[in-house]
Amino acid sequence: MLILLAFVAIVMMSCESGSEDAIVSKAYLTTSEVDGRSTNCAVVLKAQQGTSYTATVTSEGDWVSFAGKQTTVSNTMTATEKVLYLYFDANASGRERTATVTVELSTGYTFEDTLTQGSYDSSIAFERMWAELPECTEGDGYIYRTHYGQLGVKMDARNYTFCFDPEVRASLWVAYPLHSSHMSGVGDRNNSSFGYDPTVDASKQANLSKSYNGWYDRGHQIPAADRKCSQQMMDQTFYATNMTPQQGNFNQNKWGVLEGRVRNMVCPDTLFVVTGAYFDGEHHTSIDATTSDRSGNTCPTPTHYYKALLRTSKGNTGRRVDEATEAVQLRAIAFWFEHANTGDNTSITAADCISIAELERRTGFTFFPMIDDAIEQEVKATVTPSLWGINN
Repeated sequence: MLILLAFVAIVMMSCESGSEDAIVSKAYLTTSEVDGRSTNCAVVLKAQQGTSYTATVTSEGDWVSFAGKQTTVSNTMTATEKVLYLYFDANASGRERTATVTVELSTGYTFEDTLTQGSYDSSIAFERMWAELPECTEGDGYIYRTHYGQLGVKMDARNYTFCFDPEVRASLWVAYPLHSSHMSGVGDRNNSSFGYDPTVDASKQANLSKSYNGWYDRGHQIPAADRKCSQQMMDQTFYATNMTPQQGNFNQNKWGVLEGRVRNMVCPDTLFVVTGAYFDGEHHTSIDATTSDRSGNTCPTPTHYYKALLRTSKGNTGRRVDEATEAVQLRAIAFWFEHANTGDNTSITAADCISIAELERRTGFTFFPMIDDAIEQEVKATVTPSLWGINN
């Protein structure tokens, strides 16, 4: 789990300029160590507008950089806060590695400290520490990443995790927690832009500066509306790794209605969601087998889409999912849709619902492995649409 790295530089106006404010320059690391699975962190600068800054990162082997593979970035503060991101790969080398990060302010103040990234066991892709994470194995050809962002006063809350398949230039699933706190705030999709995910090689992603060719939308897997809590989290939902070529009518009607209904299923204990795109089935006659991006790259289209949901039954127990000892204490369901031009149809019925066990059989993934082994089979085999507001 990523631990946020932040530098805060606070510069007050000089007394010599006539200001009554004291001169304060300060920078610090909130932590000097990140987990071996971490792939990004942030440098947060706070200073008066007009303050110039230069941030530099140096490391043996150049394993860490700012956006665009830059190791030095310089600019002038146009607001009182600026967030700079550092990017690196997970470290399965068997030994820790270090980098030196320096921030220089136009006031003459300089801060320097060392960032240490630990190593991790590469035999598995993720530990079972978050309830939404499917089981995944390192070395399967997929790229796993987690994005973090601001949620209230917390600067390093997990946003979502994805399983990206370079063969189809899309994620096979995106997993995330969903709570009322995620769905309200300053995040505005009008201020977000579609673009490459900085944690994945751009050449492996679809160029989505505009939509896919044909009648295929840039379909979000984690919806933008699920991350209004901050502009940072909202922006991350517009990365190409969160997009699939989704037929316009399907995306804007039937699928869009499902997304809204899922938001109505949240609870104080948190709803855990996996949204997935399935590429291995037979295409509906209204869907092309492939489309292309703005660079002319071939992009296979999904044959099906799904959502897997898990939460506590009561919804307000204050307990973790893995603390449940009886199957009745949890509820789970999956929605499985054929990818098709559904026109204006927005109906969601019991026929669209399957068990998590059936979803696992169809996709080959293991969902919600955090559930206690003693009750996991029963929870995954049980599907009751009426508990989720599906009554027809």
